[in-house]
Amino acid sequence: MLEMYKIAERENIDIEWQDFIPPVRGIYWAPTGIPPVIWLDKSLEHNHRLLRCVMAEELGHHFTTAGNCLCRTYFNYRDRLNVSRAEYRALRWAAEYLIPKRRLQKALRAGNDTLWGLAELFDVTEEMMKFRLGLMKCT
Repeated sequence: MLEMYKIAERENIDIEWQDFIPPVRGIYWAPTGIPPVIWLDKSLEHNHRLLRCVMAEELGHHFTTAGNCLCRTYFNYRDRLNVSRAEYRALRWAAEYLIPKRRLQKALRAGNDTLWGLAELFDVTEEMMKFRLGLMKCT
């Protein structure tokens, strides 16, 4: 986590904690003219693995998303596609950051082949590990 906080500091991203209504766990917001903000749900303070995954995904928005993709109450199909693409790019960035390809390949060659075992090894959620393994099949 410390490394991700350092990235946020280097990129001039403020980190703030809020109470969110599930399923929202984090939001990245980058208004023009002021520093970007990552809001994290306070419940993440008690779930280290999920916090790592959410924080990495929100940093992924910073590095992969041009402009803001915050959902509006009313939006058209094109807007929904753009939001979905932005979410995928951010999640992919997070998965590749948290679970580097070479380390994952090394773990797999060493016989670490259970989803929960790999998730524990990389200190991520099983959902993040499953997504990362899916990316490996695509490359």
